Amino acid sequence: MKLNRIMMFVAAATMLFAACSKDEDKSTPKIGDNQLVYNGTTYQANGAEGNIDANNVQMGFSGVKDGVNFFVDCHVQNVSNRVYDLTKEDAEHMIYFHVVVEGPAAQSQEDIFDLQYQNSPHLWYFLNGDNVSGSSAFKNGTAETSLTDSTITLNVSGTFVNGKALGFRVVVPRVE
Repeated sequence: MKLNRIMMFVAAATMLFAACSKDEDKSTPKIGDNQLVYNGTTYQANGAEGNIDANNVQMGFSGVKDGVNFFVDCHVQNVSNRVYDLTKEDAEHMIYFHVVVEGPAAQSQEDIFDLQYQNSPHLWYFLNGDNVSGSSAFKNGTAETSLTDSTITLNVSGTFVNGKALGFRVVVPRVE
C-alpha cells in the first residue's frame, strides 16, 4: 500500500513539473546572440561591440529590421557571473542599459520605445517619457552576466510596468 502511495506521489509530481515547464517555455522567448525581442517582434543585430576597462564592461549592438532601428547600450560595473533582479536596487552591483526601438516604419506607440534603466546608486528609469526615480521599469525580470575566457554575455528578460515584454542578449569578445 505504501508503495502505491509513493508511486502516485511521484506520478503527480512529474505531471506538475511537466506542466510548469510547458508554461515557462511559452512565456520566455528564445533569444539568440545579439538579438532583441520586444512585444513579440525579434530584431537581429548587425554586430556587437564591447570594451572592458578597470572591471567595467560597456557593450552594445544595433541594427535595422523592416525600417525600424534599434540600439542597445549596456554598462556593467565589476562584471562577474551574476544574476540581477531588475525590480530591485543593488548599490554594490551596478547595471545600466539604454534600449531604443524607433524608425519611420514604426506605426504606433506599440512599436517604439525608449528605455533607460539603472539599479545603482539608486533605482531609476526613463520609459517613453516617464522619468521615475526610486522605482523600476520592470514589474518582473532578471539580468544575467556570464564570463568565459573568450566572451562576456548579458541576458535581460522581463516585463515592463506597461505589460510589454522585453528580452535581449548581448555577447561580445572578452578583451582585457
